[in-house]
Amino acid sequence: FVIRVAGNCLDTATLASLQFAVHHLKVKVLLVLGHELCGAVKAAMLPHEVLEKEPPELEQALKNIKAGLNQERFENMRDSRALDRESVTTNV
Repeated sequence: FVIRVAGNCLDTATLASLQFAVHHLKVKVLLVLGHELCGAVKAAMLPHEVLEKEPPELEQALKNIKAGLNQERFENMRDSRALDRESVTTNV
């Protein structure tokens, strides 16, 4: 049973799918994975002004991801790969 969601956003449909898997299919283990170079997480790191130019549903999803990221943790990071790795790790 696999659910793929951009940026690992948990919404009603995703949560309901997980509940279905556990309660009806008797899935015993849930595994949440992220990956480096996640476009959704990278986009969420953009300024709010840029996010506001996206379609409403995408804007909200990106803002939800952004809210879960520890922006202060990233302020002094200069290496883009390290920043990407840390932001994805924080998101998962």
